[in-house]
Amino acid sequence: MKKSFLALCTLILMFMFVGCSSKTEETGAKSDTSQEPQSENEENIELRMAWWGGQERHDRTLKVIELYEERNPNVKIVAEYSGFDGYFDKLSTQIAAGNAPDIVQYGGNLNDFVNRGVVLPLDEYVGNSLDLSKHDQSMIDAATFDGKFYGVTLGTNARGVLLNKTLFEEANVPLPSEEWTWEDFKEIANQLSANLDGIYGTSDFQEDGFGTFLAQQDKYTYLDGEVGFEAQDTADWFQMWKELRESGGAALAEIQVSASQTPEQSLIVQRTVAMEAIASNQLGAYTNASEDEFVLYINPYHSETGKNGVGLRPSQFLAGTADTKHPEEVAKFLDFFVNDLEATAILGNDRGAPVNSEVRASLLDSGDEIDQAIFAYIDWVSSTSDAPYIPNLPGYNENTQLFKETSERIYFDQATVDEAAEAYYKELLENIEKFSE
Repeated sequence: MKKSFLALCTLILMFMFVGCSSKTEETGAKSDTSQEPQSENEENIELRMAWWGGQERHDRTLKVIELYEERNPNVKIVAEYSGFDGYFDKLSTQIAAGNAPDIVQYGGNLNDFVNRGVVLPLDEYVGNSLDLSKHDQSMIDAATFDGKFYGVTLGTNARGVLLNKTLFEEANVPLPSEEWTWEDFKEIANQLSANLDGIYGTSDFQEDGFGTFLAQQDKYTYLDGEVGFEAQDTADWFQMWKELRESGGAALAEIQVSASQTPEQSLIVQRTVAMEAIASNQLGAYTNASEDEFVLYINPYHSETGKNGVGLRPSQFLAGTADTKHPEEVAKFLDFFVNDLEATAILGNDRGAPVNSEVRASLLDSGDEIDQAIFAYIDWVSSTSDAPYIPNLPGYNENTQLFKETSERIYFDQATVDEAAEAYYKELLENIEKFSE
């Protein structure tokens, strides 16, 4: 009888030990936030995030998403990324269908989507889920419309001219002076084309270049409800590039029309041209896509005004969609994306120099050669230009397409420069009026 009683007690103690052990192991597993939610009551959340870019940007962003998911195991972020071509067409279709991603990367056209009422206002999360205390005020202002804040600025950048130094050396053409003019630019482009077999000096600088061209003359596209240029300015711009193509300095129209906007497939990486206009934050993507050596230069100066017209501007914005089911989690992710030191170290300068001063200081101390080159270029712009920040035109997508179509009409002799410039200006004014209502 005593033996049976002792056996029963032993069995009970064994069960108690196993039970305690299981509870200890369970508690330990939940403390490991990389494995499962910290609380059984914590909601499992799925967010969709859309952005455009080249392969390097995709890789960096995916790593940051993985890091966020490790720290927040109840959150799953579905990545939707692509090149720039067709990105906003797809986004507009998704918005119309009520199927937009929760988190969206915008360019300077953020205001257009704010006006459509599809972007999440973030003011109630600022100071709580979203910290802006170390962000440059000008970059906060850039995402503020009618007193409401809508998106974190992903970086500060500036337009520049990417030079393929390797091709310059092969052509036996010296790099330009830091104060080069448009006249110098044209001469260099023609020399490169003449000295390189099947390679052109440059590609056209397109719409962003036109904005810089206007700023050199103290003009602007659109600001505070006013258009700041005339049709003749457009004609002057298109005429300059037409003459450069005719002289052989710029790539043929057929080549430029078929070119991709992704760094990996760009004309300069493919060694079709030796100079190309880019944003400073793209330097790393272009450099890593080629074995050639690249250097980033300031825009050619206007010889009469002595200005280069290059100014600092936000590169992109990251914002939430108005009808997201998880607005607070969206705000938390935005905060993580621009403020977390480990996340921002992964992102580097791919989307521009960070707007968080602490992050900038950290990258400056630990950055590689490309980071240092980007910071040096931003300093170069800051010290040589007083060009103001000009927001993108209302109706950004439509007007960008209009500029592209106008260029192509001139490329293929469907209209003279003056005819195309007049038609562009007229339709541009109509678009501005329509999208400013």
